[in-house]
Amino acid sequence: MDVTLLTPQRPVVVIGAAFGDVMLEVNALPHSGDDISALPLGQQIGGCAFNVARALSRLGITPVNGIPAGNGSWGKQVTAAMEKENLPVLLRHPTHDNGWCLALVEESKERTFITIEGCEQHWSDALLAQIPVPDNALIYVSGYELVSPESAPLRNWLLAQSADKTLFADFGPRLRDIDPDFIEKLLAKKPLLTVNRDELAQLNPQGGKQSEIQTDDAQAFADSYGLPLIARFDKEGAVVCQPGQQPVRIPAYKVPVADTIAAGDSHCAGVLAGLACGQPLTDAVRTGNAVAAIVVSRPGSDGAPTRSELSEFLHHHL
Repeated sequence: MDVTLLTPQRPVVVIGAAFGDVMLEVNALPHSGDDISALPLGQQIGGCAFNVARALSRLGITPVNGIPAGNGSWGKQVTAAMEKENLPVLLRHPTHDNGWCLALVEESKERTFITIEGCEQHWSDALLAQIPVPDNALIYVSGYELVSPESAPLRNWLLAQSADKTLFADFGPRLRDIDPDFIEKLLAKKPLLTVNRDELAQLNPQGGKQSEIQTDDAQAFADSYGLPLIARFDKEGAVVCQPGQQPVRIPAYKVPVADTIAAGDSHCAGVLAGLACGQPLTDAVRTGNAVAAIVVSRPGSDGAPTRSELSEFLHHHL
């Protein structure tokens, strides 16, 4: 697969957050009352939606940028980061700055976030009206922005999208906090869902815990709701489940792991890039696996590859 030959055929809209990431390396997460030492790993602009939009832009697919830039110091840094990645700023939030998070990276390379929320949780009809949504668009949204009462306009905006649009939902770790009634309404629109093993277990609370059992759970969920689902099992790869079909396992690429910051976001970006360029879902997930592998091999959230870097990676992993 020569990704340099892929041509975008569908527009992509990315809705959500840009965050400041302050990163620390720790031996292990502290217990209550602990006093531990940490090593600074630097500061970057991340956030699920920005990670996705940045990766798409580097792959030659400029998305519609539905990510607000805030009105404070973090907003200035977000604006600069967007401009650097050729992502025109469409949304200026009138009242709130961007949020930021403390990312703790353990020796295992697992990461834990402590988040200070910002303008990404404060949506309005006026703000959303500024986002152009082309026909036949793929619309990415993260579950982080679907929780707070101030996000009601965004939830309604998603449910109001016409049938020619494909919603691409990454519920993430906030899945348990999203209103179940909204989730049912969203599922009725047949979105493309992407979940990791923990989120899949939440969707199937009576399901199994082993990856083989979870594959059956994922396919059962896809069949039950009549929608496509991507189940991500980190180093074990991903499974593509489409209604009425057998699940397809897409192996992970083996790379040395620096950390897992932005791994899921990068996978989303790779899948969206593949779909935007007309790849079938299984091939798009393979592209997602490759983009995520490159990102986890580099420290922090800012490791998304260019299209030529992705092509070279795939050439060396044939």
